[in-house]
Amino acid sequence: MRITAGDLRGRVLPPLKDKNVRPTSSKTREALFNILGSVENFKVLDLYAGTGLVGFEALSRGAASVCMADTSGKLLQTIKETAERWNIAEKVVCVKTDVMRFKPEEKFDLIFADPPFTESYPDLRIFLPNLTENGFAVFEMPSRNLPEWASEAVKVRSYGESSLGIFAAITAHPLSKTINDLC
Repeated sequence: MRITAGDLRGRVLPPLKDKNVRPTSSKTREALFNILGSVENFKVLDLYAGTGLVGFEALSRGAASVCMADTSGKLLQTIKETAERWNIAEKVVCVKTDVMRFKPEEKFDLIFADPPFTESYPDLRIFLPNLTENGFAVFEMPSRNLPEWASEAVKVRSYGESSLGIFAAITAHPLSKTINDLC
């Protein structure tokens, strides 16, 4: 698992020992950041952070900070150690929590979530109120079994087994035209 662009480009995350974690593929990650364009100075919330790969990629591409939430203390410890080794620990906050019970008190420019692809995909719309006025959320969903509410997305793009559902805080989001052009 390698960072694909930005200041941390080429850095490799520690090998994964947890077989239950499914990191976002490089193809899907690349598509995500192509759609987003610049994430310069963004506050990012990475739900179901797992390895922290998407959060680290956002930091590499200029995000100001990332809050990474996951249920695994072991994975979060590895994220903290990696952030310290890469000298970006001041930009990373780790929260050990059941994501669906997590109630962040702040707003984010980008919320990304890649929950386990199980039979009942969680309703992640509960996090949309945590978007800044011009913020957006991107949820990685199973292409074969999109949740009903995926139809509320500004756009849904499929990348093999995974699809990205893009939700904007406001309908007239400045990226809406860009998102539609790219997707």
